[in-house]
Formats: sequence, structure tokens, C-alpha cells
Amino acid sequence: MYTLYYSPGACSMAVHVALLEVGAKFELENVSTPDGKRPESYLKINPRGSVPTLKIDDFVLREGAAILTYLLETNNSPLMPTKGLERASALEWLAFANSTLHPAYSRAFFQHKVLGDKAAENPLYGPSIEAIQKLWDDIEQRLTKSEYLAGKNLTIADILVTVIANWSPMMKKPITFGPKTKALFNRVIARPSYQAALAKEQVTYKVAA
Repeated sequence: MYTLYYSPGACSMAVHVALLEVGAKFELENVSTPDGKRPESYLKINPRGSVPTLKIDDFVLREGAAILTYLLETNNSPLMPTKGLERASALEWLAFANSTLHPAYSRAFFQHKVLGDKAAENPLYGPSIEAIQKLWDDIEQRLTKSEYLAGKNLTIADILVTVIANWSPMMKKPITFGPKTKALFNRVIARPSYQAALAKEQVTYKVAA
């Protein structure tokens, strides 16, 4: 049995979608609180306090890329190719989403947390938004060459970047998406698994055309 510890709309949503995609039986535990502090019961499971965390019977897995790779491989999902350059490309773009795009947003969110409404006045905020925009421009350029990030087929990387994109309206300066990127979002969020995750987490998708 799987248990997913999540926050609505966070990167954990990609794991939620993946669980639905593979038809797994799972339970959900929302670890968000009004004051932003994690419940003590959750910190005993994951002292880092981050999401996602996936409990697999009594085994705890705490990093998104590891969770997604494990889930898709053990359930033989086409969202993670099994060999060759197709797999290498899927892993590259999953790593990009998890380790490059996500942290770029995290830097802006940290400024929001520390500076509040004055974050946009911080001299570091503009460059933070520019760095995020550059990454989306890179994605748009990639999508002029292939329908999905890793090639002709949807992979988990497309799902994760679609989740992350929906954080953009929370930024205090605008982030724009090219037509190919918006088309990708529309294809991903149209999947029944994504619609079900949005409904369960009570999240509205705001950045698709």
C-alpha cells in the first residue's frame, strides 16, 4: 500500500498524477496547515518537512525524482522509458524539472516568505524572475523540435513541469509561456489522471490557454 504525503498544488501533485496513471491503490495525507508549519506527526516520518513523501508499506521515500522513477519503473509505465536515448532524455528532463526549474521558483518563494509584499522591490527579485523566464524559454525552444520534452511521447517530465508552471501566478512579476509550452500544458491537464488530482487537491489550473 502506498501513502502519499502532499501539499495541494505542490510538486507532490506530479506523484499524485503518477499514482493515478499507474492505477495504484494509495492513500493521501495532506500535510499543509494554515500557519505553514508541518504537523509533528509528519516530521517524525520526514524530518526535512518537504513534500512529496511516499510511504511504501513501512519504507519511506522522500525525494520527488526518486519517488517518480520508482513508481513508474515498478509499475512498467510508459511515462518512464526503459532503455536507450529515450530513457536518457526522459531522465534529463525530469532532472531539469526537479533540480533546475523547481529551485528557481523556490528562490523567489523564499523572498516572498522573508520580504512579503516588498519582495518585488528586492534587487535580487528581478533576476530571480528572469532566471525562471529563461528556463521556460528553453522549454519553448525544445518544444519546437518535439511534441513532448523527451521526444514524441509523454513522460513524467512533462507532467512535473506542468505542475510547476501553475506556481507562476503567485510570482510578483509576470512569467510568460510560448504557444508550444501552453499547448503542452493543455495536453497534460486534459488527462483524466491530472483532472482527478486537481479535483482532489482542490486546485485550479491557471496558466493554460
